[in-house]
Amino acid sequence: MYLENNEESYAVAKFESMLKENNILFFDVDEFEEIIEYYLQYGRISKAKRALDIGLSQHPYASSLKLLYAEELVFEDRLDEATQLLSELEGIEPMNAEVFVQKANLYSKLNQHQKAIELLIHAASLTDELSDVYALIAMEYTYIEDYPQAKYYFTKCLECDPQDYTALQQLLYCYEVLGQTAEAKTFLNDYLDQNPYCEIAWYCLGKLYITDDDLKNALRCFDFAIISDDTFTGAYFEKARVLEAMEQYEKAIENYKITLTLDDPSALVYLHIGRCYEKMRNDQKAEEYYFRATHEDPQLGKAWITLADFYYLRRKHDKALKYIQKLLSFEPNEPYYWRRYAELNYFELGNIDEAEYGYRRAVQNGDYSYATLIEWIDLMLLTEKYQDALPIISDVVFIYPTELDNYYRIALTYYGLGDEANAEKYYQLGLAKAPQWQSFFESKFNFKM
Repeated sequence: MYLENNEESYAVAKFESMLKENNILFFDVDEFEEIIEYYLQYGRISKAKRALDIGLSQHPYASSLKLLYAEELVFEDRLDEATQLLSELEGIEPMNAEVFVQKANLYSKLNQHQKAIELLIHAASLTDELSDVYALIAMEYTYIEDYPQAKYYFTKCLECDPQDYTALQQLLYCYEVLGQTAEAKTFLNDYLDQNPYCEIAWYCLGKLYITDDDLKNALRCFDFAIISDDTFTGAYFEKARVLEAMEQYEKAIENYKITLTLDDPSALVYLHIGRCYEKMRNDQKAEEYYFRATHEDPQLGKAWITLADFYYLRRKHDKALKYIQKLLSFEPNEPYYWRRYAELNYFELGNIDEAEYGYRRAVQNGDYSYATLIEWIDLMLLTEKYQDALPIISDVVFIYPTELDNYYRIALTYYGLGDEANAEKYYQLGLAKAPQWQSFFESKFNFKM
């Protein structure tokens, strides 16, 4: 029995009073079950265990309480004790489906998922409450990545209980993993014919239409989700994103702002509002909301890099650098940010040493993209750091053998180091394999042999 809005039943209130007064009062088995479920529902695990201990002391032969105790043993990894207790309960109540559900839970914890499935299928033959058992079977199939079977049992679960939205979302995940987007849309449309006010289904269908770039139908779905539940924050957010993609920025801002009235402030929402204002060329408002995003979540890298881009596009390069440095202060191992730092220093501010340091840190942190490596190498060649450039350009020639312009770069490197034989060798390879690059290197590096 689950109680709404923290409502305490008479039994729970009586139990709380007993604990405060340090007395022991008598409760029947049903009352203990209600008390334990109440505490579990609200995450008050220690009190649930206390109630279970007292319940078993008053009703040592109550199978329902012993099953709860078995569940506790499995949760605490006391699996040998759980196995023994469940075997005893199976002998006493061989037709009790919950015994086999708990045995399945134990085997699942041991990663014996096929055995767990067998036990759950047996449990399904002993109960009329099939929805929960089907959902458990489906989850076991997801653990072994048998998504067709998982899909089958999540579908059966929804046939028993169309309001099981967790099963609905898990089912859609199976469709996604199996790459069955069209089938998922067909299922959702059929489901909505029977459950037209299911906001979760409308929301999920809208997300599927987004993946197909069908923004018009996506927008329609999010509108129906909002009609079904006008406090559904996620639907307003996704509707706003669709409107933003459709360049309907004022309507997008309106919906983003609705999410702020329904939930706690969100840096991501502020960021999207700022982008909408920037697209509308309202720089003052854009800047305001970008700063709101950074203040709301100072660790959100996307907000800082967006702010840096904002200033970069307006040629306020010192400000852009300031916010990239701020970003690197708490994400020092992100290669993309180091590349941005390097490029800003190199191409806009002329800070060559800082640019070289930025490229080095980008590569050290895993950016082996061709563009980053070549920008770094060209910088070293222009500043005549040939000894530093040689191992890097050698690696690039090996990693990117089809980029034939690098024969000129390695030739220039050897030339700068005074190794004219190797310089001539690679220069001739460049002329033979990529003659179209000769004039580029002559003009950029004033290099000709």
